[in-house]
Amino acid sequence: MKSKKIIQAISAIVFALVLVLGIFSAGKGEVPSDAARRDDTVPGDGIVYIDPNITALADQLSGTAESKAIAKAALDTINNARAGSGLGTLTWSTGLEQASAVRAVEAAQLWSHTRPDGSEYWTVNSNLVYGENLAKGYDSAEAAFNAWMASPTHKDNILFGSFKTAAIAIHIQGGQWYWANEFGY
Repeated sequence: MKSKKIIQAISAIVFALVLVLGIFSAGKGEVPSDAARRDDTVPGDGIVYIDPNITALADQLSGTAESKAIAKAALDTINNARAGSGLGTLTWSTGLEQASAVRAVEAAQLWSHTRPDGSEYWTVNSNLVYGENLAKGYDSAEAAFNAWMASPTHKDNILFGSFKTAAIAIHIQGGQWYWANEFGY
């Protein structure tokens, strides 16, 4: 009987620690209130948008070899979650990688799915970009992934079965990590 009470007390302490640590780690970063997704059609105006400054904007990405490895690890974690849900894996897209780099830099300028010039996020490259998850403040693949999975709309993008490609970029500015996860068909 005494050992049962000790186990219950230890369990309560562990639960309390997990709760407290979860609260403190939750405050380290954030995701927007909603993820972004558009349908697979061309824009209503029939114009294909590819930002002519995409290469110059992508070159502004400030990250490290470590942050690039963490971005790849985040996609591996996403693919594990998709596999666990019976979905196919997302293939890394170099085109979406460039778009992710632009959007990560822009997220540091304007924390929104709207670009700093007022256009929609997908106008970076409307041929490739169909969904977007953003995050900031997280410095590990697991932390960003957990934040996205805790948000219904971000989780929906991760587990959207029609997406076939993705890429993630991390921009580091002022010690803050800005994540952009772009999805495509």
